[in-house]
Amino acid sequence: MRRYWSLVGNDKYNIGCTGQTVYLLDKDNTEIAKFKDLIYAYHCGISPNGDIFVIKTTEGRLAVYSFSPPVLIRKFRYSKVDGSQDDNFCFSPDGKEFYNIERQIDDCKTALSIYDTSNFPLKKRILDKDYSRVLTAIECDVKTKTIFLLFFLRNEDGVASKYYVSKLNGDELDDVKNISRQEHDFYRSYINLKMMGFTDKAYQWSSLNVELEKPKSPDQSLYELFHNYKSRDELEKLKSADYSLYKLWQHYKSAD
Repeated sequence: MRRYWSLVGNDKYNIGCTGQTVYLLDKDNTEIAKFKDLIYAYHCGISPNGDIFVIKTTEGRLAVYSFSPPVLIRKFRYSKVDGSQDDNFCFSPDGKEFYNIERQIDDCKTALSIYDTSNFPLKKRILDKDYSRVLTAIECDVKTKTIFLLFFLRNEDGVASKYYVSKLNGDELDDVKNISRQEHDFYRSYINLKMMGFTDKAYQWSSLNVELEKPKSPDQSLYELFHNYKSRDELEKLKSADYSLYKLWQHYKSAD
């Protein structure tokens, strides 16, 4: 039995990534096609329209595939910074844009690149001017049709010191809310694990597989996030949970 780094799907297909090979499967997990266009390929996302899926590698490459027919549409390198491109991505609610957190210039400098999903030309690159700001997670909330971002700011010594969740409004961060370091660390890890389909292999390497410090938060219920998630039973609890950047942002919005 294959051990996938990520295994995600929609109502028609599943996609499994082993790092060297991408498998397109039906809902019974019968192989339809496999692709060997990439190495270090661990992250996969399916468009809201269900017509394409995107694979991201840690070496700074994206590959775009169609479901029907199952073929490679485009493959390109978006950054020459190698080995650290493990931040996540998302589609816009209508599927017309693709938002990718990228390490540009060096592995400490992030940017948000927006691609047109018609053939994936780069539309624009934003949030790349402030070197002290590091984008760490992105998520599209389908109900509110809003993009949310997680990030931190470095102090003068270059050390992460302040943590935030924010809405994306056009090209700018909007309605920024300060959060604790522990909340930031949990949500970043949770979103990444969710994007990979909560596979055992991804969980094995996740920071959620260690005991995390409880956050300093006005909401006592958030303490339950920081239990020790070492057991297989706890992974099942994570799968059935419903944490999101929108809910985190909304919690602090309602406390204003």
